[in-house]
Amino acid sequence: MFLGIVESSLLIFGVALASSLASNFLIMKKVDLQASNEVMKAYQEFVKEYRQALSEGDRDRLEKLEKKQKQLQDLVMKVQMDRLKVSLYLLIPFLILFYVLAMFFGSSTVAISPFRFHIFYFVAYEPVRGGWGMNFVTWYVISSLFTNTIIGKAMKVIP
Repeated sequence: MFLGIVESSLLIFGVALASSLASNFLIMKKVDLQASNEVMKAYQEFVKEYRQALSEGDRDRLEKLEKKQKQLQDLVMKVQMDRLKVSLYLLIPFLILFYVLAMFFGSSTVAISPFRFHIFYFVAYEPVRGGWGMNFVTWYVISSLFTNTIIGKAMKVIP
């Protein structure tokens, strides 16, 4: 590998940032976000009301809510399918990019974590410069989750 840890981590973070911008921009343009957010808000309110009725043991209210449940679940499924369709447009390009980067970086350390962890394939356990070394997959997933959440909220794609 030709890059140092700092350059590698910044490059991977930049790729994750660009990927998040692209996917959130496409979702913003292709999905009716206002309708999507309304459906998700209605479903969250339904779940809250259902849990309250369940905890109170209110059978009449539970019966009414169960009739409403199927309709709301169908709307939520439609909203999620709309988002999934957009994500499928980007799946192949993102997989190709991920594969190329994974081949380039291999299993070398590309970022440093302040703490040691090992969760499934996501690891930071090799001592490096006063921290714990992370491989490409671990750093890319962390970067993607972070950038997608922040950008999604900023672009109002995530409610």
